Amino acid sequence: MDRCGSGLLGLCPSAAAICILSLFMAIALHCLTDPASAGTETGEFCPTCPDWSNLEGWLAKKEAYERAQQNGPPAKANSTGTSVSIADKEPEIAYPVPSIITHAAPSMARWIIVDVRSPEDYRKGHIPGARSVFWKDFLDSDRLDPARAEISLEQAGINSSDPLLIYGGSEEGPTFVFWALSYLGQKKLSLLEGGMEAALAAGVQPEASSQLQKESNYTASPVPWILVTESSLESLLNRSHVQILDARDFIEFGKCRLTNASIPFEAKKLYDNNNMIRDSADLEDLFGRRGLDKNSTQLVYGTPEAYSLFYGLRLMGYNATLLEGDLWSQTKWAVRNVKQAGS
Repeated sequence: MDRCGSGLLGLCPSAAAICILSLFMAIALHCLTDPASAGTETGEFCPTCPDWSNLEGWLAKKEAYERAQQNGPPAKANSTGTSVSIADKEPEIAYPVPSIITHAAPSMARWIIVDVRSPEDYRKGHIPGARSVFWKDFLDSDRLDPARAEISLEQAGINSSDPLLIYGGSEEGPTFVFWALSYLGQKKLSLLEGGMEAALAAGVQPEASSQLQKESNYTASPVPWILVTESSLESLLNRSHVQILDARDFIEFGKCRLTNASIPFEAKKLYDNNNMIRDSADLEDLFGRRGLDKNSTQLVYGTPEAYSLFYGLRLMGYNATLLEGDLWSQTKWAVRNVKQAGS
């Protein structure tokens, strides 16, 4: 009877194959777990090799690497998982456009307060004097319908010159209405940070009754550059100094995105664990890491998440515009990484 010899060269063919396969798998596993996978083959950080599975961590390492190259001070992590100078962080800095954010207080009488929650939630209890303007009444097929929006505003007795303070719950309603009214030309707008929950925490006593308002004659003055349509998309993409931000999560970005120039920026990164918008320093850090330039135009897409990103950019003084809906994904500028069924 034949017997398998000793040593690798003496193994029978089947045993040798198994041994070689095991050795190959061990080497592959080492490559996946070795620190060099985050950078170069020697384990050094690679500033041109983004780690898409942990983009924030890679950006933090990139900044530390660039600081080291310039002999700058080292960096440490902050609350966003990014890094700041080792020097003590300055006291909270005011947002560049502070007029569009309002913190809850027992009295907010200088505003006409607009509750964009559902009529049912409004009737259960709202900020005293608030007018009900349900955000979904602005929509037709999940997109802004200016005519419907005007009707809702007129029924609430709101004029285009009124200073409006918008609040809602945790859904995208408040930031959507902020964007929609910005497009309609409303000059004086602000969001109540934290919505109804923040108002209650500040000592506001809710009321359930409401007064009928005399209908207004709302006159919109649309600001075309705030809304990107399919017809205007090509001309915008052909301009220089346009930065494209995808507000969806990374999984959706990986499946399909608007041109290879798109920058992934999940809108949820704008908020802390309490669903409150981050402070000015943190937001500037997040935007700055992606190379955003206030002298450029930021085209935001990926609704409904894009409404929050539009607001965050405006709060920080960026020139944001918004592409609504998902029809962009059917245009020639869509880049797909996942093959569609039937294709």
